[in-house]
Amino acid sequence: MPEITTITNTRRIYRDVSLTFARNPVTHDVVTVTDADAVKRSIRFLLLSRAGETPFYPNFGSRLYGFLFEPFDQITTVLIKSEITATLEAFEPRMNIQELTVSPDEAKNAYQINLVFNLVNQVQPLTFTLYLSRLR
Repeated sequence: MPEITTITNTRRIYRDVSLTFARNPVTHDVVTVTDADAVKRSIRFLLLSRAGETPFYPNFGSRLYGFLFEPFDQITTVLIKSEITATLEAFEPRMNIQELTVSPDEAKNAYQINLVFNLVNQVQPLTFTLYLSRLR
């Protein structure tokens, strides 16, 4: 008798604690952020955290702030792009990068980062935009 195989599709829900630490009115627990919002907040946190500023995790974060004071040229743009890719591949296993564009804005001394990614268990693409600028 032939074996019957069943295909099960399990969808994993990604959940993080909201940074507002507000109280859920129904469960009286801390509000959580799920799926795409949780991953987008994680991406923002990873890219804006400086490497070495998190205690006991010296490699956590990125070195993007160091590139903001470099000249606006193609080499710096490529270095920023590779730093973003390396940081996200190392610390965010819940997403896959599909497209990453880094556009310098010389008039404002800033970079616009556009990231198209998908979650590991989903097919639909998601977008994330970040504007990096120097602050004094």
